Amino acid sequence: MAQSAACYTGLLRMMRSPRWKRLLRANTEPLREAQLLETPVRERLAQGDGGTSRLLRQRKRLEVLARKRLSHFTRRGEASLGEVLGRLETLLSEPRPQPPRGDEPVLLEGRQGLRNLLSWPGTWVFALLALTNRYGLERFGRPAPMLFAGGALVLYYYLRCTGRFWLTAKRLMWQPRFGEPVQVSLASLGAQGISALPAWGEVRVEGERAFTVRHAGRAGLLASLLDLHRQSPFAGEVDGTPRVHEVSVLPAWRALESARSAKQAEPGVAVLRPGYAAFLPAGRSADVFRGLTGPGGRKPEADVTVELLVEHMRLLSEPEFDVRMRQVVLASGGELWHADEVRPGPAADSGRVRLGARGVGMELLADAAQAEATDRIVRRWAA
Repeated sequence: MAQSAACYTGLLRMMRSPRWKRLLRANTEPLREAQLLETPVRERLAQGDGGTSRLLRQRKRLEVLARKRLSHFTRRGEASLGEVLGRLETLLSEPRPQPPRGDEPVLLEGRQGLRNLLSWPGTWVFALLALTNRYGLERFGRPAPMLFAGGALVLYYYLRCTGRFWLTAKRLMWQPRFGEPVQVSLASLGAQGISALPAWGEVRVEGERAFTVRHAGRAGLLASLLDLHRQSPFAGEVDGTPRVHEVSVLPAWRALESARSAKQAEPGVAVLRPGYAAFLPAGRSADVFRGLTGPGGRKPEADVTVELLVEHMRLLSEPEFDVRMRQVVLASGGELWHADEVRPGPAADSGRVRLGARGVGMELLADAAQAEATDRIVRRWAA
């Protein structure tokens, strides 16, 4: 009993310290010892021997504090104190995550900006206080306290509320400017494990780890790409490098071939492949997104475009790309023409290519960067 009390006392002292992570990383032996003592301590408490009240109080304090410390890493609670201590030992023994290197392609990265400072609630509170006290400043002529408070607020924001994130095909890593880096595996994120406040630049993730990407910019795009890559067909199947090379993605307009006015044309994206030509309407990006994630998926943010989604589809294998392209065309009300159906349309202005099939015309804006791929695919259609 004395050994248990001494172990609990030492572990409580370490876990109450502001530097508790550093202390426990340097020495995880108290966590391991407390786990080994769990069985005899519970047996002793179950017997109800005299003199166990102090030990019981210590154990309860330790359990409350251990669960609180575990919540810094994950929201998934463990059933018993022994499991909580074991989970803490495992998490604190893991090496710190490192930013992606050259062999791990980055899908998206971002950091804080001035726009995020302006959207921070603390800035608005300070502005409100400054406005309500402007008459006092004008009367007494002492702006120094207000300027000092403003500088302290900006410094706090810079040190505590900013950082940088990296999203890869496997993980999301967040490096706060002041604090430890943390990462979460995309495979551990559930349907309700992603929440975003794009106006504040924040994204909250809860998987094997729980944390908030704060004021890093591009929050809406980050939340949508997290939802896209955490599930099929991307989860576990892509590594971040494009695998579909024989493709040309171009701006395009769709209209009936009988239409005489260009105002009737619908903007979108043309996807040319050796076996087909597809058109996806630009205004149906939400439908394209749901065509990839399923009808129960979250609504994407406004900055998720059709072009961006097609670029991410190129990370899939070629057979999977073609299957998913048919799905998103059907979901978005686009067009899909087989190569033997496509025919050249009437001559267009310089830099534009016209195609047609089934009474529908499509005008493509030729891209110099993809001119070679476009010509090669069109020649294969004619072969």
